[in-house]
Amino acid sequence: MNYVGMKCPVCGKAFTAEDDIVVCPECGAPYHRACYAKAGKCIFADKHGPSYAWSPPAEGDNGAGAAAAGGAEGRTKRCPRCGALNSAQALFCERCGQPLSGPEGGAVPPYGPGPAGGYPPGGFPGGPSAFPRGPANYPDPNETIGDIPAGEMARFVQNNAQYYLPVFLNLKRFGKNRFNFCAFLFPGAWMLYRKLYKVGTVVTAVMFGLHIAYAWISQRLLLPIYQSLLLQSGMSGDTLTPSNEQIEKLAGLISSLPGYQIFLIMIPYIIFLVQLVLMLVFGFSGNRMYLKHCVERISAIRKETSRPPEAAVRMQEEGGVNVSIAVCLGICYLILSYLPSIL
Repeated sequence: MNYVGMKCPVCGKAFTAEDDIVVCPECGAPYHRACYAKAGKCIFADKHGPSYAWSPPAEGDNGAGAAAAGGAEGRTKRCPRCGALNSAQALFCERCGQPLSGPEGGAVPPYGPGPAGGYPPGGFPGGPSAFPRGPANYPDPNETIGDIPAGEMARFVQNNAQYYLPVFLNLKRFGKNRFNFCAFLFPGAWMLYRKLYKVGTVVTAVMFGLHIAYAWISQRLLLPIYQSLLLQSGMSGDTLTPSNEQIEKLAGLISSLPGYQIFLIMIPYIIFLVQLVLMLVFGFSGNRMYLKHCVERISAIRKETSRPPEAAVRMQEEGGVNVSIAVCLGICYLILSYLPSIL
């Protein structure tokens, strides 16, 4: 939501594009960071509850009047996943984290039982352990995940919380996991994107190191050997379909190579196998690792902060994702892909 031009409820000054703005995690009221810290809490804390949400002020109002009037009638946007009512300006569901943005003025998709009496598919396969879409089946925000309420966990996860919360609760309730394809395809990048910085840095360095070793050995050490073997067997770059005699001669030449050269030929296949095994491990364990990270960080924030406003600010800053680091990794990957051929 764009708060530029609206007034801070504490100081009454209008927000500018350069201001550092924080938002109350309970009602959505915006503040200057310094004003929020000075007040020590949301100034509308006495009105917080299921039927209260901040809404933009009317012309000439400082924000308090609109917030005070923003009761149940201000919650007009229904979550298509869990059915909870949110303020009309909410971008994510306050209960489950589902993105609420859609076509301007368009209606959100219906939730709850469909024409056949069942909920749309959205949970895990396997019967009763699945999480169908609907307010009666979506996890309650007060249900704990490792002593952390699901609602608080959703505010920390932020992006794609509608995927991770059911996964976390399924792990807690039934011990069942879901394969994480992002962690499988891009293990290091996914960890850094999700702010698992320590393990993500190590995994990224290892995967990049294996990639560089594979490319360098293939292009700098094995390519001359392959070219020599092909020439000796009568093949060239123009040979599309080698004859049986050429294939047999090539096989004989390879078998007559010294032991160290045969081992050298096997190294790229070994590296590829190691990469595949690591990717599978992270694909199967990625969600568990992220759950552990979320629980540890939220617990640490609780211990290190004594005031709820400070905890809310840290949850907003330390949670969510880091998009810039994912873009940087993509650029680095492209550079490293061409590096072995340049050196």
